[in-house]
Amino acid sequence: MSLWKKKSGKKTHGQIQSKMNGEAAPKKKHRFGKKNKTDQIIRIQELQELMAKYGDDVDPETIVSMYMPHRKKQRIAAALLRLDKLQVALLGMLLAIAVLFIAAFMQEKMGNFTINLNRLELYRKGISISETGTFEDATARLTANTVQDATNMSIEDLPDDLDGIDGDHNGKNYMAYTYYLRNAGKEDLGYIAKITLDSCAKGAEEAVRVAVWRNGERVVYAEPAADGNEEPGCTNFVSDDVVCQYEEKDFLVGNVDRYTIVIWMEGDDPECVDSIIGGSVEFSMNIDADYDDDTSLLWKFVKDIKDTITGDKPIDAAGNTAPNGSYYPDREITWENRRNK
Repeated sequence: MSLWKKKSGKKTHGQIQSKMNGEAAPKKKHRFGKKNKTDQIIRIQELQELMAKYGDDVDPETIVSMYMPHRKKQRIAAALLRLDKLQVALLGMLLAIAVLFIAAFMQEKMGNFTINLNRLELYRKGISISETGTFEDATARLTANTVQDATNMSIEDLPDDLDGIDGDHNGKNYMAYTYYLRNAGKEDLGYIAKITLDSCAKGAEEAVRVAVWRNGERVVYAEPAADGNEEPGCTNFVSDDVVCQYEEKDFLVGNVDRYTIVIWMEGDDPECVDSIIGGSVEFSMNIDADYDDDTSLLWKFVKDIKDTITGDKPIDAAGNTAPNGSYYPDREITWENRRNK
């Protein structure tokens, strides 16, 4: 955007410059004629400096550029200064919520395998998971380390002791993770453990293998072969996004289950071809109650508080502390002394 004004008898910017250089002043052109951009277009700051130095000798007819460097940043800063304290506080809260949301989203996607326990129906009732059989770090969420730049391998090359090592024990071309699930609560219940395929790229899921040891018994899962039948030595995925499902109806107080999950790209699979190079897969295991509880969250919270006050085998009402087996007066519940040996 630009502007000009007309006042007679004033010197133009070009004339002033010529006078300062000792040259003949150029003839003044008609206001509607073609102007020399070099002589005629100046910024407001330059015009102000010339007027301060030469006074009325400066002709405001000179085309003035309205461009102001960093004008946008200055306007934003000025607008922020005009906000009152309440608006600034609300803006800060919105920003904090956005950061927390992004962090939570990233956390859900972190790693290539996560185990999530239903906090409301299981964790608050004394069910917990841990990387160790002693449950020193009982929690409701576990995350396995990511395997970077893995290539294909054969199931025959997997170590024999995969189900005997706790927590993360990845190899060069496979992910391996072992964890424990315990009922240290005050009631017998049931659970459903489901492994899902959360994301995949470049068809890598066609050649992936997921081996699951449950209390020492192994099953290997894979996508159906090209003809729709099972791959040799494998059980088909339940669906396109569900690998497998384990249901335990009688998970009694004192029971502990152990799971080992191993994931790799099977080199002997006919669909393990060059086109999947650079692909990826991401899985998770979700453990939920095998029943539907329509009781309101408020009533559950009130009941927890009541149990705490009366001493009726209370569980932390906040749901942040997993029971350590105190419902057994003589021992804690571990993998070694579990009820379901």
